[in-house]
Amino acid sequence: MRKLMSLGLLVLLLAVGIPNPAQAAGGTTHFKALGPDKSQASQDSLFYPNDFEAAVAGHPDPNGLVFFSLCRRAPFTSVTLYSPLSAGNADAVVGDTTFTLVDGTHCYEPQNEQNIVISPTNHQNIVTSANDYRYGFQALIYYSTDGGKTFSDVLLPGWDPATGATGLFKHVQAGGDPVLAFAPDGTLYYSALVYDFSYPNRTPSGVAVAASHDGGATWGAPVMVHYEAANNFFNDKEWIAAGAGGNVYVTWTLFNQGPHGTGYISSNIVEAVSHDYGRTWSSPIAVSDGVHFSDQGSSPAVAPDGTLYVAYEGNQAGDVTRDQIVLARSTDGGHTFTNVELGRVYDDVGCYPLNVAQGRQRLSFEQFRINGFPSLAIDPTTGGLAIAWADDQNNAGCANGATKFSGVTSNQVKLITSGDGTTWTAPRQITSGANDKVYPAVGANDGRVAVGYYTRDYSPVPTASDHACGRGFLDTADPGYPASTTVHYTDLNPVCLDYAFSSSTDGYASETRVSTQSSNPYIQFSGSFIG
Repeated sequence: MRKLMSLGLLVLLLAVGIPNPAQAAGGTTHFKALGPDKSQASQDSLFYPNDFEAAVAGHPDPNGLVFFSLCRRAPFTSVTLYSPLSAGNADAVVGDTTFTLVDGTHCYEPQNEQNIVISPTNHQNIVTSANDYRYGFQALIYYSTDGGKTFSDVLLPGWDPATGATGLFKHVQAGGDPVLAFAPDGTLYYSALVYDFSYPNRTPSGVAVAASHDGGATWGAPVMVHYEAANNFFNDKEWIAAGAGGNVYVTWTLFNQGPHGTGYISSNIVEAVSHDYGRTWSSPIAVSDGVHFSDQGSSPAVAPDGTLYVAYEGNQAGDVTRDQIVLARSTDGGHTFTNVELGRVYDDVGCYPLNVAQGRQRLSFEQFRINGFPSLAIDPTTGGLAIAWADDQNNAGCANGATKFSGVTSNQVKLITSGDGTTWTAPRQITSGANDKVYPAVGANDGRVAVGYYTRDYSPVPTASDHACGRGFLDTADPGYPASTTVHYTDLNPVCLDYAFSSSTDGYASETRVSTQSSNPYIQFSGSFIG
């Protein structure tokens, strides 16, 4: 979705420090990387509706139709693309540009995989990051020094040849999964994946980190944490945590594709450690253990006593058809880990429908891919831990082990908590109603836990004359998709998303809407992502 921030959300973030999780790859039965399987990568990299529509034309669904949505407009011109922002909202993207859709209309360039952090030393210093398609792949952050009222955009140097790359960074052309983390002393770290799909028989990939010592205004050159030049392994879905004294931890998924990338073997969670503010890094260290070898979506955090925790989604020990939330714990600075399963994730093969081109799990009536990855937070005052995720256990077929999806999704948010990292509550559903909730993020501070998430609770129902929150269809038989292509609106299912949160203050009994304007996820991306 477009980069809109409400002051209500910022107040929540200031109070509890919620990170917004990046939206990442998830498999149909297990996990897929973005890149090592070239045939899969060619589909997952369909960024714009015209790319997506062209691909689907070769692999049409039974109705031979392609999902599509027009940009919101009131009125719609090349200058006025969206309704004006309401009071209390700020756009973090400065100087956004436009692109043309296949029907001749225009949208702003998308941003996605957002992440947001607040400085522990200056709560007016708010920094967010995203994949920004104005520039292809170039690392950008957006920082504020006035509590989110205004933002400045910063292009980070040295991440690719166009921005002055040196060393290994000369060999990468793209990237993703941008993540930010503040250390207790206010040092800000930016991590991201880097890779290059242009080579015919290999996909170089790496994990890299840069640091800022002035709240995001200026950045040092990036450091390559780990790099794979061949196609045997692919680095995916990194996340970063920063502790005291210059200790920084990056975790990611290392996909083992076998010799020359012949096929999926495993996807283990690994980690690298820096003890000098990100200047140098250890070799990869195993986080997940031998019984958990099909993993994705790691979320690291450092406790006040220095203990490092990493939550991730992994296969259930002894049963690769089921997934669990797994917690890895290290008391020696990230050098060794113990792993324990904490809760079942209901994302089996029969739990979700699949999207049209990629075969990825999705929600009913939507096309963007989803996952059950955990979000981990540690209370800096009490040391208490909280982990949130979302799954479709409420779907009867999913709960009963169906091998094929049926019915309608009712994705809901789950939460577990612990006072000491060893004893945990049972998984608890903290959201209600039938409408889907997705991509939860948890924060904890001063004994309080808050969980934010996207929800369809507030989506207006489309009408015959108002399709702002509906989905349209383009006939894939139309050659070339000219501007005159007819858009067919064939159902009135509401698809818009809003951001909301629930809190431990009232036992998660109520839900507070944060966004003031619903967003249609079919705008700008029709496939893997929302943006």
